[in-house]
Amino acid sequence: MWRPFLLFLLVTFVTAQVHIKVAAPENFDDDDDEETDSVPQPVVPQQARSERTNPCNLKRCGRGEECILDENINAKCVCIRDCADELDDRFKVCSVRNETFASECHLDRAKCLCKNGDHECKHSSPKKLRLDYYGACKEMTSCEDWELQQFPGRMRDWTFVVMKEMARRNELGDYLELLKTANADDHHTDAVIWKFCNLDVRPQDRHVSRRELLMVIATIKPLEHCLVPFLNKCDDNSDHTITLDEWGTCLELDQGHLADKCEAIHNRAKRT
Repeated sequence: MWRPFLLFLLVTFVTAQVHIKVAAPENFDDDDDEETDSVPQPVVPQQARSERTNPCNLKRCGRGEECILDENINAKCVCIRDCADELDDRFKVCSVRNETFASECHLDRAKCLCKNGDHECKHSSPKKLRLDYYGACKEMTSCEDWELQQFPGRMRDWTFVVMKEMARRNELGDYLELLKTANADDHHTDAVIWKFCNLDVRPQDRHVSRRELLMVIATIKPLEHCLVPFLNKCDDNSDHTITLDEWGTCLELDQGHLADKCEAIHNRAKRT
């Protein structure tokens, strides 16, 4: 039986151009690189005068930070002073410390405070204050061997259903031809190739990295407990990236039918 909410999430990954820095869970997070993403303050071209009078309009701050003006009217980044009180449980997030925060803003603020050695910090290690998944923390069940064996087939089917749903919503664009060939193949090979190319975005280098998978993992992990073990299994040589060959192998595709179509897919996407 299909899980409608999970299908909705998978479609969202493809259609929404979201840039969110999250931390990878389990084996997909064995590095402690500092976060490098910064958040630019909005700049409105028509407001050149405002840009001159408010330096924060051109200041870039990191996650968990906001820009303020000091006594000399200089822009500086400080930890977010206040996060909105979220009463809706859907805004909650779970950290890799298995601690629930009211929102991602609260988690980012806590990490910023600890990173800066602020007296408000309530945690010993800011590097462990990272997003594991969206939603309140819950007891995660283990993925049994028989479930992991079934996962490739379910993953192939999910990907194909996402393509059909996008086509129904007129959001598949030039990829309709791939949908037709995927429909004619019991293993939906071209749907699997399409999804690999869709994940390979930062950079487009024919390798899907941990960081390119983070949004998917953080959103689906609490709903699909076999996802991370499956992705770890895909990384056959443990180099923290998944190649198209590795992707096809772990999804049990015939290598003879596996073709690198990413460049053509990306070029078509750029033209649309």
